[in-house]
Amino acid sequence: MNDELNDPELQKILSKKTTQILNNLKEKVKEPVKHLNSKNFDEFITKNKIVVVDFWAEWCAPCLILAPVIEELANDYPQVAFGKLNTEESQDIAMRYGIMSLPTIMFFKNGELVDQILGAVPREEIEVRLKSLLE
Repeated sequence: MNDELNDPELQKILSKKTTQILNNLKEKVKEPVKHLNSKNFDEFITKNKIVVVDFWAEWCAPCLILAPVIEELANDYPQVAFGKLNTEESQDIAMRYGIMSLPTIMFFKNGELVDQILGAVPREEIEVRLKSLLE
């Protein structure tokens, strides 16, 4: 048995199989916050009943502070679809919604914009708005 474990060809096969299994698991695990762009934004807000979108940019310090809060909320509210859109990469969507300050959090219900929050705010403020949409 020990000789089999030292076989380089067997090690190569086991390593490849392990990588395949891990990649399959990663695909099956839902990412709590979906990365949105110009190609998938419209479908995302229309196919989900309640959607929260975090409009952000890499250079925006308040955006980086808010990101873990959005992740927490996404984990705590699995019935809500959470997305984040980098305004630098998808300027057309940012312009469509008149994004003038970052971060901006937009709430959609049945594909329609129903509320928004400007700036990095405490989790509780986002949660109050979210709960009102779930009622």
